Amino acid sequence: MKLGATSSNRLRRHTSVHGVLLFHGQISASPRMLMWTLLATIVVFSATSTLVCAQDALTQGKTLRSLGKAWNANLSDWSLTDDPCLGNWTGITCEATNSKVISVRLVNKSLYGSIPKEIGQLVFLEQLDLTNNSIQGGIPTEIGKLTNLQVLTLDGNSLTSLPPQELLFCNLTELSMHGNQINGKIPSWIGQMVQLVKLDLYTNNLWGGLPPEYGNLKNLQTLELWENQLSGYIPDEWRGMTSIVNLKLGHNYLSGTLPGFLFELPTLRTMNLPRNQFMGPFPNITALLRNGISNFTKLGLNCNFFTGKYPQQYYDTLPPGVNITINYTPNCFDNETDTNPTINRLPNVTQNTPRDCERQWACGTFLQYVAQEKGNCAPCPSGQIRIDVSKCICGKEEQLPNTSKKFPVGAVVGGIVGGVCAILVALLLMLVYYKHSTRVLYPEFGRTYEGSDEPWIVPKELRRFKLQELEKATNNFDEKCFTGSGGFGKVYRGVLLDGTVVAIKCASLQSAQGQTEFRNELTLLSRLHHRNLVKLEGFCDDDGLQILVYEFMENGDLHDNLFGKKGKFPLNSIQRLEVVLGVARGLDYLHSFADPPVIHRDIKLSNVLLSHSMVPKLSDFGVSRASAEYATHVSTAPIGTRGYLDPDYFRTNQLTTASDVYAFGIVLLEIITGLPVIDYTRLDASCLDAWARPRFNEGGIRAIIDRKLDIGYNEALYTDMAHLALRCAQHDRTLRPTMKDVLSILEPYGKTILQVPSPEWIGWSTSHFTNKSLFEPETPMGFERPGSRETSAAELYPLKTALSHSPPGSSAFHSPGPSECFTNPKPR
Repeated sequence: MKLGATSSNRLRRHTSVHGVLLFHGQISASPRMLMWTLLATIVVFSATSTLVCAQDALTQGKTLRSLGKAWNANLSDWSLTDDPCLGNWTGITCEATNSKVISVRLVNKSLYGSIPKEIGQLVFLEQLDLTNNSIQGGIPTEIGKLTNLQVLTLDGNSLTSLPPQELLFCNLTELSMHGNQINGKIPSWIGQMVQLVKLDLYTNNLWGGLPPEYGNLKNLQTLELWENQLSGYIPDEWRGMTSIVNLKLGHNYLSGTLPGFLFELPTLRTMNLPRNQFMGPFPNITALLRNGISNFTKLGLNCNFFTGKYPQQYYDTLPPGVNITINYTPNCFDNETDTNPTINRLPNVTQNTPRDCERQWACGTFLQYVAQEKGNCAPCPSGQIRIDVSKCICGKEEQLPNTSKKFPVGAVVGGIVGGVCAILVALLLMLVYYKHSTRVLYPEFGRTYEGSDEPWIVPKELRRFKLQELEKATNNFDEKCFTGSGGFGKVYRGVLLDGTVVAIKCASLQSAQGQTEFRNELTLLSRLHHRNLVKLEGFCDDDGLQILVYEFMENGDLHDNLFGKKGKFPLNSIQRLEVVLGVARGLDYLHSFADPPVIHRDIKLSNVLLSHSMVPKLSDFGVSRASAEYATHVSTAPIGTRGYLDPDYFRTNQLTTASDVYAFGIVLLEIITGLPVIDYTRLDASCLDAWARPRFNEGGIRAIIDRKLDIGYNEALYTDMAHLALRCAQHDRTLRPTMKDVLSILEPYGKTILQVPSPEWIGWSTSHFTNKSLFEPETPMGFERPGSRETSAAELYPLKTALSHSPPGSSAFHSPGPSECFTNPKPR
């Protein structure tokens, strides 16, 4: 246990000190006296450790009893002992070697009431199963403290609230809440839980469209959303669910044609989509043959509005021995009857034909509104009909033109023309005044009018701010709200009307780009969601302006926090490890999970911001282009900063993910040494890379470590970090690791060191340790010594990185190339 390990470590250090004093101060003492002293020390150590363990077990027992009381549980054996692990309490599972409650499983126990916030105190919990009870209300936000939680099952209860977003801080692989009364819009943030294997929310009152973000769930195998009130189309982004096995979306209001990629998903076995409003021709399932249709067992498409002939031609090609249950009638097929002789002649196809569909429209009535539609319009709601087929607009019958009443044509035309002219004149005057006032007030802001009148769908994740809103938030962009300038332009601190504090970045005259390019970039940026990336809240493009609105980071940037500037206290060794892990996780997300992959292009200390709870987040990340030329100007991504720029850029004129790795290595060196990347007072080497390599080769970590960390830092950890930093900062990009390799070295320390309490944690936010990354590996947390883990930097790159085995004066990390800092390339 964490507390026990800490106490034993402290006691061990205390004992060793007194052991030295004993041998020096009482050298004439008898061996028997020495033996008794040693025995007494061992007894005290064991008693202390046992007491600490007992206290942890008692605390967990007290918490469980409070939960049982809140649920009115009739669990008699919970009152027989104080230790839930020694007493074998009903529904409780403990870790075999430690008194840690890892599972609470109370199925069919007649529980009722709500889930109390005390659930967040069971910090070792890995499974919570309260199936088939009468739990009401919702899940408390304290659930986010359970960072080890992997399985959450609340099926068959009376929950009414949506699951809280704090579940992102857990490590869930299964989330099951079917058979409740949950009412609300289906949460899109679940798409960030990339480790999910099962998501089961069927039989609730969820509404809204299917979230495109679920396409990020590459490990998802089971998705059950049937019997809700979901509507709209199946998003094209769902082709990213490449591990899906069971897909059940029946009994909703989904519409449109079935996308072809559904039948190309490689692992799909069951697809149930009955009782929806899908339409068009029956889908071509020949793709299933290419993917190995023998794995496919069930296809349910009955009670929809598919048209055309019975899909007989697909079944003639089924391989022998393949058995598929296919439900596809009733639909709107030609000559559809209760029994179709064609189906009965297919021995390897089982036909289930329920005849109790209760549609809102009969086939004939429904199809007269969709037969000529373009763009796959969704069916109109009950009581409405299609008014404008080209734009998929529905309305009531009284909204249609009434041809039975006649009006004077001249009067009608004259009135319309006069009204339109008056409106146009008024709009023109307003536009001239608005443009004039804006240009006078903010001439330093970049603008472009190219493509501003073209239609564009704003990403639903972003808010489109009006200029007046941002003016109020910044007191008309008052200099008192000015916080600094970056590669994009000026940055202001603003407070919105609801009290939300935001960072407002205004494009400069030099960084403003085409409106079309700016909008494309917004669309791509809106898809990037990660705990270690600064969140883009919205934008403003009034009058051609290009303004980005981000969440505000209260604790400033890493540069000020690392060097103790602007009243900040320098970071301690534990804080620095957390920052390094956060930056690495954010970069790995950009490189490996973003689609398309994103190259940050300007990793440096000032682009790592710290939230109110000291969570590190990358800012000013740009978007990669479809073109191979990565040097194309991107407004939010200046091309490198002196000292951090990839040396290989001068040879290729391209920035790649390896360029980010190089800059990460330089940042890591700054964090280890506490020295700036460039310092001309270092006469032997002004660049940090050139200064650190020879010193580390000759004297190890102690020769380069920040003097403020001389006491209390983990030498094995910082040695590995130095190995890693120098490897990342190799001049030859082919010798650098990927960010995934970097995380394979750093994550074990995050699982061990950060789980053991330390005096260095004083002043470090406790929430900082409970908010785990969304992309942490699912490996169980261990408490082995970090130096004994399986992989180190030297082991991962054995050819030239094992500096600990290099003779003094060797340059195992040295690579050919200039030793000076690299400046920005000249514009071409």
